[in-house]
Amino acid sequence: MKAQESKWGPAVFLGPAVFLLFLLMVYPALETVRLSFFDRFGENFVGLDNYEYAVSSSRMQEAFRNNLLWLFVFTIGTVGLGLLIAALADRVRYETLAKSIIFMPMAISFVGAGVIWKFVYDLRPTGEPLQPREQIGLLNAILVSADPDGTLGDGIRLLNEEGIPIDAPAVRQAIIDVETAAIETAVTDEELSRSEADELLEILPDRADGYLNGSLPPNDEDWQALGQWPRASLGAINAAIATMPEGSGRAVCNAIPHVCMSEIERFESNAIDEAVDAGTVSAERGDELQDQVRAVALAYVQNGTRPEGEGWQTVDHWDQIITDVNQVTIRGINTTLDTGIQPIDWIRTRGINNFALIIVGVWIWTGFCMVVLSAALKGIPGELIEAARVDGAHEVQVFFRIIIPILMPTITVVMTTMVINALKVFDIVYVMTAGNFGTEVIANRMYFEMYGGNREFGHASAIAVILMLSIVPIMVFNIVQFRRQEARR
Repeated sequence: MKAQESKWGPAVFLGPAVFLLFLLMVYPALETVRLSFFDRFGENFVGLDNYEYAVSSSRMQEAFRNNLLWLFVFTIGTVGLGLLIAALADRVRYETLAKSIIFMPMAISFVGAGVIWKFVYDLRPTGEPLQPREQIGLLNAILVSADPDGTLGDGIRLLNEEGIPIDAPAVRQAIIDVETAAIETAVTDEELSRSEADELLEILPDRADGYLNGSLPPNDEDWQALGQWPRASLGAINAAIATMPEGSGRAVCNAIPHVCMSEIERFESNAIDEAVDAGTVSAERGDELQDQVRAVALAYVQNGTRPEGEGWQTVDHWDQIITDVNQVTIRGINTTLDTGIQPIDWIRTRGINNFALIIVGVWIWTGFCMVVLSAALKGIPGELIEAARVDGAHEVQVFFRIIIPILMPTITVVMTTMVINALKVFDIVYVMTAGNFGTEVIANRMYFEMYGGNREFGHASAIAVILMLSIVPIMVFNIVQFRRQEARR
């Protein structure tokens, strides 16, 4: 009886676990391999056709390239930063606090991290100096604030410097007048209560001043004529320009050159079209001139540089066009003041979007690498480091010739773990781009082949097998290295 208990005891305890392991891991893996040789419905045998698709389709080739990028950049970024932080934090008194902050992203799900960083990378329509829009994405908000566009107040200052008698209070009053009239109309139509209107009228002067300095009122304030503020401002400016002597256009153009550029561009473009229709200028030359006319006109307004080459029709009249300018336009002011840094579409711009996604992965996994490497770093005998310093080694030599060689087995294990994570990355890409805009990866492609519109079970299974075959050797190597490391202790 005792012999039987000894014989069947391990089986009783291990049996359920082995059964579940087979049911949830071994069987699905074998079934995936089987399906990879069948058609999309898993009914007809197609041989290696699914594997041919998996290695030759354009989306899969894109996925392979991106996974290689993830493999190198993500692995180097996480392990390198983790090792650097572990070494630096080991020397400070607030080590625990620093490590806790770095490790905190590990507590966030990958989906949650993707949502967080979508807000960091968010891009809003840029707007224009007279219709500014704030960026709510942290990165673009910082970027735009470093070198913002000019404001309406800057445009008024430029006109003042050219002797045009415009003062900011007059423009401010024009805004107040148009908004006050709209608010009173809203009260009459019972769209606003009297108390709401009085609250708006009380803060209106401050909001008008803010508009001159490049900021719109908050969205939760119920302004009635906000879209008319640019034209009201423009009316006040043009009223001041109208008081100037006839032929004062050069002063306007010196301050707001794009106004005169637009006039010259319109005049010259029409003349070029007429010359092409008349046959005096070839169609090809006409297209070339039309492509150049804007830049050429701006250079003439700003520097007096005459255009080179044949085919220009009205150059001798450009000075007169400039002299006759007697008003500014919204387009001219917006273009002149649009001098700041433009926000970047971090997620959709090819060439940088993959790196933007990789940064999210590095942000999450650096804490893991730091913790593992920090534990290994603390296991290095202090006598070795002190002996190296006594022998004259400086800190860089100690780090690269003593610490790194001792940590190399642990670094290898951590690197192979990060390689596996890079190969099977899915959540971040799925949440942030769904594989669009050139960010496709293998796991995301597998998901869309399986659950996308086509429901290609054969394709998805073949991709899964390729991914598994890529990861298994690394996992085996990782386990062997881990066992060797444990054996040395």
